[in-house]
Amino acid sequence: MTSMSSTGQPPSSVVASRSIISQCPIAFPCVRKSLSAAGNTVKPILRPQRPLIGAICAVSLFFLTRMQGGSCLFSALAILARLGRFPLDNGWARFMEDSVLFLDDEPASASAQPAWRILTVDDDVDFQRATAFALSDMEILGQPIELQQAFSYREAAMLLAEQKDIALILLDVVMESDDAGLRLVRTLREVIGNAEVRVVLLTGEPGMAPVQEVMSQYDINDYWSKSELTAERLRTVLTVGVRGYSQLHATARARRGLQMIVESSNALSCSKNTRELSARILAEIASLLDLQAEGIVCVRAKESEPGAPSNAHIVSASGRFYPSIDGDLDSLDDEAVAGALRCSLQRQSTLRFDDCTVLFFPRFQAGADYACYVATERTLDDTELELLEVFSASISRGLYNVALFSRLEEMAYQDDLLKIPNRNALIRMLDMTLNGAAKAGRVLVLIDIDNFSGANTAFGTGYGDFILGLVAKKLRDAFDNNVLIARVRDDLFAILGPEEQVQAQRIVALFRRQSRPYELGQVHSLSSVTLHLRDFDDTASVALQEARLTLKQAKQLGHDQHVVHDRQLQSAHAESFRLLLALRDALASDRITVELQPQVDLLTGAVTGVEALARWYQPDGKSIPPLQFIPLAEATGYILPLGELLMRLSLQAAKRLEQAGHGGIRVAINVSAAQLLQRDFIERFTRHLQSSDVRPEQVELEITESVAMRSFELVCEQLLALRRMGVTVAIDDFGTGFSSLSYLRLLPADRLKIDRSFVQELGTLDDGKLIAEAVIQIAARVGMRVIAEGVESHEQADWLLSHGCIEAQGYLLARPMPLAHLLSWLDRRAEAQG
Repeated sequence: MTSMSSTGQPPSSVVASRSIISQCPIAFPCVRKSLSAAGNTVKPILRPQRPLIGAICAVSLFFLTRMQGGSCLFSALAILARLGRFPLDNGWARFMEDSVLFLDDEPASASAQPAWRILTVDDDVDFQRATAFALSDMEILGQPIELQQAFSYREAAMLLAEQKDIALILLDVVMESDDAGLRLVRTLREVIGNAEVRVVLLTGEPGMAPVQEVMSQYDINDYWSKSELTAERLRTVLTVGVRGYSQLHATARARRGLQMIVESSNALSCSKNTRELSARILAEIASLLDLQAEGIVCVRAKESEPGAPSNAHIVSASGRFYPSIDGDLDSLDDEAVAGALRCSLQRQSTLRFDDCTVLFFPRFQAGADYACYVATERTLDDTELELLEVFSASISRGLYNVALFSRLEEMAYQDDLLKIPNRNALIRMLDMTLNGAAKAGRVLVLIDIDNFSGANTAFGTGYGDFILGLVAKKLRDAFDNNVLIARVRDDLFAILGPEEQVQAQRIVALFRRQSRPYELGQVHSLSSVTLHLRDFDDTASVALQEARLTLKQAKQLGHDQHVVHDRQLQSAHAESFRLLLALRDALASDRITVELQPQVDLLTGAVTGVEALARWYQPDGKSIPPLQFIPLAEATGYILPLGELLMRLSLQAAKRLEQAGHGGIRVAINVSAAQLLQRDFIERFTRHLQSSDVRPEQVELEITESVAMRSFELVCEQLLALRRMGVTVAIDDFGTGFSSLSYLRLLPADRLKIDRSFVQELGTLDDGKLIAEAVIQIAARVGMRVIAEGVESHEQADWLLSHGCIEAQGYLLARPMPLAHLLSWLDRRAEAQG
């Protein structure tokens, strides 16, 4: 029997529900059939007085619609509510509102596959309800759907800004404004920057946004009128959209992963040791796979054979495994993790499990066998596995580079014999200490084994190596890792550390109490120097050099010497050392030159010669006085290369003078004792003459009185050879030494030079006049000419001339000058006299 109203029509509530359903085609044809059935059969039993029957009817209607092929629980419930026989304020209605309307409020059902996240954006509540119900049991590409709902542009924009993994949006064009949907699309793409989520536009008013215009201007997948979207069409639209999202997401994810791999590889390349690299590996893998940092990197010792028991050491760990760093794999609390790592090392392969991955890196790639455990808590997908495989190549390169760097570090900073830090390592650590805040409390102690070279010679190098090993072992055993033990060279060791630990008495006691006199294989005597770093602002090389000099001076007093370095006493040595280093650089970079000081005939005013004087100008233009660097060069052996350089430059000047028409001017060149006493000096000098094309008659060699008295016979032999060549010889600084007239008479020389110290006294002290007069008389007696140097006043010049000294040089006559200035000075002088 058909239930009709008094007018013969179905009840108005049924008509209203039919209207709603007609506007929501998503409710499927079965809903329309259910609506007809409801209009004819449901009304009599849905009365407020019989709520239980109403509930039964609702459930029956649900099964009815299910049997007819639909999924319309919400639609059925909405019909009941619209019929007016199931009030919305009833508890059942509230239950259905809470449980059915918004599916995201319901706990997600357990599923082996992750759900596609779909967002519906529409201000029509009925449409949202119908859509939610229609999608409740639907699967796309074998995965369920998780639905989220937004009812306005603002709500949707906020949700999309927070959640980046939404696959598809069903978006109503017209909501609170006519263009709200299109504005949301623009915000999604241009502001939020999400290019992966797919968008399907829906409209109940097709004319509001023309399809072709919208499709060309906006990044959307599809555009449908709500009235056209049937159940099968909806499934097709969702499938196409989700598949597009999946492809875009996979591509973008792979791109981001590759970018992260590039960045991570750069980060790995900066690591210089295994600990640092391993920590970065764990962090970068966690970032790459979007995991919590929870992993272990362990390394098997190089000496263990592939496939042998673990013998593995944990070099880095993160998360809950962090406390296991530096432990052995066998001591790891988690046996499952330890077993996975052990299995990877033994099988020499990478292992993959549902909740973890163990990467293996063989020793031929990494320098040792490495296994890296990464807790994933899930099965990695294909993209993640491919990214991990690519990243593994970067990890292998990083491990290899670290192994190579470690080997180079070992070669550069480790003593080959004793396997302890060497001098390079000491210099590096000492520099760091001197530049750090803790240097005030640090000391450097150098110890030297007394009579080591004698024992080494007597008993052989094997015995010497044994003694060195004994010293190194005792020092290592006596101090912790806060103290650096290094071998500087031979039997010289350095101990660098806190002054409360590093004390010379303690170090010496290590050997005294364990050795007996004359017992072989023991160290019986040491010498040491203690240097407090608080006194230093220089480099490590300077500090070490000063300490070594102090120790060397102490050992000259005998064995078993223990001294404390005094910076004030060593400041002069340090300055000399710095000057010596600068001199070495100056010789290498040709910053040593010569200036020429004219020698003048006091009677005629003619220039008879020039003396070549060494000059050293630093890059900033500052000059170093010869009285500073000449004695230093003589004491250190640099006088030989310096003398060779000055000889070459002086002869070049002589050639330039001859070319300029001043060939009659002789060039006086100072020669050191070290040069003159060389057996091949004459041969060397001859080669210089030939290479510069200078006549011997243009050259005068000056030697000091003290040089002439050393190895007198050899000096005489050399001077005779020079004079036979035509070179003149002058004795410089005469009167300051202790030579006798008998030696002077036998010396092959042409001129005596009165030292400037006597010339300076001519105007003030009678002693100066007496000595100068005596030198002039001696020169006349032995047949030599005489020349005075350091003449600075007319009074001095007049006195010298009146007493028979015809030639002189000094500031009164001309200052030393570069060759170019000298040539100009000579030309002006010739013009003035001519």
